Amino acid sequence: MASIVRKMKKGHAYYYLVESARVNGKPRIVRQRYLGTAESVAAAFDSDARRNPVPEFSKVMDFGAVTALYDIAEKIGLRRIIDRHAGKRAQGLSVSNSIILAAINRAVLPTSKKSFYDWFEKTTLSKLFPNANRKSLSSQGFWNNMKQLNQNRIRAIEDEIMRTIIQKYDIETDCLLLDNTNFFTYIDTENPAMLPQRGKSKEKRSDLKIVGLSLLVSPDHSIPLFHEAYPGNTNDAKQFGKIVTHLKERFAGLGKAPCRITLVFDKGNNSEDNIAEVLGDKERGFDFVGALRFNQCPEFNRVSLDQFTPLESDKLKDTIAYRSKKHVYNMDLTVVLTFNPALYDAQLSGVITNAEKCAEKLKMLEKHLCERSEQKLPKGRAPTIGSIQKKIAGILTAEYMKELFICKIWHREDGKIQICSKFADEVLEKLKAEKLGRSILLTNHHDWTTERIVSTYRSQYHVEESFRQMKDRKYLSFRPIHHFTDANIRVHAFYCVLSLLLAGLLNKELDKMGHKVSIHSMLDYFQHVQQVITYFPAERGKKRRCISSFSGLDGYVKEYIEKYELTKLATNF
Repeated sequence: MASIVRKMKKGHAYYYLVESARVNGKPRIVRQRYLGTAESVAAAFDSDARRNPVPEFSKVMDFGAVTALYDIAEKIGLRRIIDRHAGKRAQGLSVSNSIILAAINRAVLPTSKKSFYDWFEKTTLSKLFPNANRKSLSSQGFWNNMKQLNQNRIRAIEDEIMRTIIQKYDIETDCLLLDNTNFFTYIDTENPAMLPQRGKSKEKRSDLKIVGLSLLVSPDHSIPLFHEAYPGNTNDAKQFGKIVTHLKERFAGLGKAPCRITLVFDKGNNSEDNIAEVLGDKERGFDFVGALRFNQCPEFNRVSLDQFTPLESDKLKDTIAYRSKKHVYNMDLTVVLTFNPALYDAQLSGVITNAEKCAEKLKMLEKHLCERSEQKLPKGRAPTIGSIQKKIAGILTAEYMKELFICKIWHREDGKIQICSKFADEVLEKLKAEKLGRSILLTNHHDWTTERIVSTYRSQYHVEESFRQMKDRKYLSFRPIHHFTDANIRVHAFYCVLSLLLAGLLNKELDKMGHKVSIHSMLDYFQHVQQVITYFPAERGKKRRCISSFSGLDGYVKEYIEKYELTKLATNF
């Protein structure tokens, strides 16, 4: 047990720290330490308080993800590229700084421009962009700055970015993935903008205007190389033809011509004109790997599984294929019919689930009509054959449901309408034998192995994954679109794709270090790293002292941040 005791020597009091214990059953002092006089103890206490003062307050700022993405932007010279084409302002926040901040914001915590500055000042970016303030990052300030960007300048910036990253990061361009999607908006119906239009929403929001987006990505970490916003009511195949024309023009500027790039796209982009445009001439044409619909080659439906051959690649485990030639789109092309057991199980499960839902809805409709005929539901407009047909069509919208259900509608003797439905088991068996689990691929690469054709087409998931990520509300989100003019929507699309580019390059850097993770997981992990700035009371005649530390710094994020010395970017506080 420790205690402080006072001892008097020659009339002076001295203090000791003593420890007592029982020795042979009696209390004895077993250890003592001289502390000094009361004055010296007080002085020591004051000195210790000066050495270890009580913090006044702390600020916690987002550091990991925002700083890593900012560093990627600096590595590719993004500021210089944008300023070269958009012009650098003599004062205030430059267009390049505004765009980089917007791209990082969309990557880590998508906000409206109303909340833009509130997010910004809670990150270490507030120290890296000292010219940014609440006015310049307000909605009005930001969009006033963006007036310097038009469609031609955006394309010129993207072209230079593409040339830069292909060279700096050694991105292969021999195989590129192209696809289209659309995003719903809350833009008013009367708005005169041309990009937001009512069309076939891929998110099933037919009640809202949509904006289309074409995206070309590299299979190498889903890095986007090209994008274009287009009116939401444009057919995919029609848009595809326009994009291919633009791609030829822009790739000619890469300095790699003549070269043969292989475009990978899905069956929604097929047409005779599009295939002819893709192939083009020897100097500016592309090769391709695509897909066919089952109704384009019904003869393949009759190919039994015992005619298929197993594929040798480990990545194509359990997949079997049947290879042939077919004259389609006015040319002879190589066609590969594949069967994937995992896809078969997933599709069959989906068909059965949808069929059960449809059967239940049809039963409810039948019950409703019976109750109405018995006058249990006398109110409301009387149904007609046409209205019931429309309701049934609405119920059977899922794939294959119209073929799987046989519905009969008739008038009874009393004039009331009655329906009955039957599930066509024979149709399901035919689906299982001829379509489920199967895909039909086509290419002009007659010399490629079947394994290479199949694996190349399956790499299409990279662009599909990019679209899924852009429809996620947490990271890299394209929605919501808070803008109501074509010019602003194009700028919005530009910095959203730019955020995907920065995240993809960061992911590629990690892969080089031996860490293969998804972009979503990567951003999650980097977001955990925060800078903690602790402030202490100011001493007389001196500035307030503060120290910086970092929380959440571990694993591959710590390795990455230490490798590129990113903490040095956060020392100016």
